[in-house]
Amino acid sequence: MWEKGVQSALKRITVEDLGNMNASELETSIPIDDAEGRGMADLFLLEKKLAVKVVFDKETGHVLIVGDQKKLEKKVFVIRNMISHYHWRLSGTDVAFENATSTKK
Repeated sequence: MWEKGVQSALKRITVEDLGNMNASELETSIPIDDAEGRGMADLFLLEKKLAVKVVFDKETGHVLIVGDQKKLEKKVFVIRNMISHYHWRLSGTDVAFENATSTKK
């Protein structure tokens, strides 16, 4: 009986790949605390509040956001902005902006 509930919940889970953002360096470049509310402590609170998880994949360099598809569509823009901010500071490139404005082929 419980298997159906688990399968139903897993169907709603999706992975959003923010792209290759040099995840290893990016994760270490984010301070624990930030006066502007953009530190790792803030990221952990947002993950808990929104029931999503940010994954810094050190093997591929990609940053992933995992969670309910509807929350990823509507609620995680603050997380995307925070990650994009630090990626921009690290490399001078705003991947999230480029992905949002690029045309799909």
